Amino acid sequence: MGTHAASPFSDHAAIEAFLAEAGMPFTSLRNGFYAESAFHLVGRAFDTGEIRAPEDGPVSWTARADLAEADAILLAEEGRLDGITPPLTAPETFTMADLAAIGSELTGREIKRVMVSDDEWRDAKVADGLPAPMVEMLLGVFRGARRGDFAAVDPTLETLLGRRPRTMRDVLAGILKPAQG
Repeated sequence: MGTHAASPFSDHAAIEAFLAEAGMPFTSLRNGFYAESAFHLVGRAFDTGEIRAPEDGPVSWTARADLAEADAILLAEEGRLDGITPPLTAPETFTMADLAAIGSELTGREIKRVMVSDDEWRDAKVADGLPAPMVEMLLGVFRGARRGDFAAVDPTLETLLGRRPRTMRDVLAGILKPAQG
C-alpha cells in the first residue's frame, strides 16, 4: 500500500513494475501499514502521556496476524488473487490524535497529541540513539501519511479472512493496560 514513485517506499513500486514487465504470473501483496509499526513512531508515548510526533494523516493500521492469515489463505488457494492486490487493510483509519484518544480511554490516563516539526522529531530520535537512516525512514511514514498514502480502506482483507479484521483500537486494547490507582 502507498506504493508509487513518490512514496517513501518507492522500492516497492519499482519491484512491482519489474515483475509486471517480466511477463510472468505474480502476486504482489499490498498490505496495509502494520499496526505494530505505530509503536516505532510513538515510542514510549503511552508511558509518558504524550504522543510527540510530526503532522500525520489517516492510516489504515492493519494487524500483522490478520495479514499473515490472509497470506496463508492466498498461498493455499493458488490464483485467488493474481497480480497486484487491492489494499489489504483494516476497516478503519486512525491518526496520531486518534491513537492518543484511544490510549487515554483504554488506560484511564490522559495521553496528549503534541505536534512537533519534522526537524524537532528527527533531532529527538537521533538524540535518543536511533540511527539517522532509520529516523529518516520513519519520518517518511509521517510524510506519506500527510499525503494520504496509507489511508485506503478496502474490503478485500475482510473477504479473504471471512471476518472483520482487527482495528488499531483492537491492537491497542490488547497491549495497553488500565492505570493502577
